[in-house]
Amino acid sequence: MDKRVHKFCAWSGTLCLVVMAIGFIAIAGFIPTRSPAQSALETAQFIIDNRTRIRWGMIVAMFAASLLMTYATSMAIHMRRIEGRFPALAMIQFGLGAIFVLEFIYLLFFWQTATFRTDRAPELVQLLNDMAWIPFVGLTSTAVVQVACFGIAILLDRRERPIFPRWLGYYNLWVAMMFTPGTFNVFFKDGPLAWNGIIAWYLPLVVFASWLIINPLFLSKAVDSMAEDTPPDLERMRGDLDRLLRAQQGAAAR
Repeated sequence: MDKRVHKFCAWSGTLCLVVMAIGFIAIAGFIPTRSPAQSALETAQFIIDNRTRIRWGMIVAMFAASLLMTYATSMAIHMRRIEGRFPALAMIQFGLGAIFVLEFIYLLFFWQTATFRTDRAPELVQLLNDMAWIPFVGLTSTAVVQVACFGIAILLDRRERPIFPRWLGYYNLWVAMMFTPGTFNVFFKDGPLAWNGIIAWYLPLVVFASWLIINPLFLSKAVDSMAEDTPPDLERMRGDLDRLLRAQQGAAAR
């Protein structure tokens, strides 16, 4: 085991947050987020006028999103330590983590496409913008189940010295719940549940940022305890050897 690789995977969540903020906010200028109630002309004007910034911002955000996969891998490894030989929750979390990365990256390219032709009709630019923002805020199912699986796995760890503190499991279940309001942004063009609303967008965004800071801290600590684990196969071999020795001693005594 190379500890440096595992440490990188653990902290890749926080690295993703930093790089994503640079691309999505500092370069593309997508926060503060513009209202879905804007006209097609206003939307197209913003995207075309800022097309170079948006293109570069989405490229940076794309590479940031790939780090969510290494982050999911770190979670899956430690969930496997908790679950043992049949890690159903770890496999679910890992699979959904991979899908989450693809969802992230794919939606970034709707904004890229919107910038591609400056002579495109404003209504078509607005359509591409809608196709990006609505699922970007509303496609919550994969993230919710992924995070919930991690939280449940932590709560199922009944060993004398659990890998993660129990409160972290409840925290991840709370995070999963806080991701859900954005699901309903498709019904609103203004207000707290619109894609730029406080409940659908900004609150889950803050929670998402905290998740990419708090979890990596404990994943990194968990790496330090990996050397203490006894591999399940080795533990079974030791048990088999002990039984064979006892049987041999019993046969010799007779």
